Amino acid sequence: MTTAVVSQASVASARPPGSAEFDVYLSHSSSTLMEKCGAAYAYRYRDRLESVTSSVNLGFGSAFDQAVSAFVIADLYGLSVDANAIFVSAYKEWAATRVVDFSTRWKGHDDILATGELLLSRFVEWWKVSGLEVMVDLQGMPLVQRELRVRLPRNVVYTAILDLVVMTPDGEVVILDVKTPSQDSTELFALNSGQLTGQQLVLDAHKESLGIASIDKVGFLNAVKRPVPQKKDAEGPVVAPMHLVPARTPEQVEEYIQSRLWIADDIRRKRFARRSLDSYCTPCTTMCDFHLWCSKQIRDGLHVRPPRSRST
Repeated sequence: MTTAVVSQASVASARPPGSAEFDVYLSHSSSTLMEKCGAAYAYRYRDRLESVTSSVNLGFGSAFDQAVSAFVIADLYGLSVDANAIFVSAYKEWAATRVVDFSTRWKGHDDILATGELLLSRFVEWWKVSGLEVMVDLQGMPLVQRELRVRLPRNVVYTAILDLVVMTPDGEVVILDVKTPSQDSTELFALNSGQLTGQQLVLDAHKESLGIASIDKVGFLNAVKRPVPQKKDAEGPVVAPMHLVPARTPEQVEEYIQSRLWIADDIRRKRFARRSLDSYCTPCTTMCDFHLWCSKQIRDGLHVRPPRSRST
């Protein structure tokens, strides 16, 4: 994977006193966790702690991404694949090696598989009438699940994975992030999403080498996962309308870059403060993998994940 370099002359680049400018690697998930709670970031990325169980949502999302990617690539070349079979195989392979944590809305693996198959069928139907077409790079490779990296000022390396880069029937280039949430988001969220800003940042840095002239819009496609309804009129899994918004302005991208540099400064200075916020919006719930360790120094349910080699 190549790394583009971003030079932002107007981004404040003064070196903070007493901080060593070693490389800091950030992504949307890692930098957002640092913003949400510095302690949780330190537990996950410094201490490499993770839950011994895996949320079923992670397995569902990963399997759905694999199935969607295979389908849209096949469709680009006029081929056909069984997206449902890919989903089922990917999910079962993921679940076979993990202790899976289910929320109360799911009865088990069969419930998840039924939802995934119905949701994929509805995605395939939606895609065929959407008019969207996956774009390809200068080597003819589809821009699907493309991992891109950019080196920002002051040795901050930002990585993002783009689900789909597509062209609309009107010829607009769109960064489309496919989600499998339990409920739809809003246009306001798309307008403010840092994840979309980060994806535009990395694609813009690589667009010349990929053969992309401009980025016109960014947005989310939410494949809302709900259990398959047992009653006729109940609402089950659906593909919600796309939330597409204009691409970020240069000023918005620059603001995002600056915010990542501040996060890197906090990491270098080891500013890993707990952030409980207020009770109505606190991250300190049982949904946090580290709630027992952080509050009571009980490490039950956690283990240290093995080190991962990083490509240059």
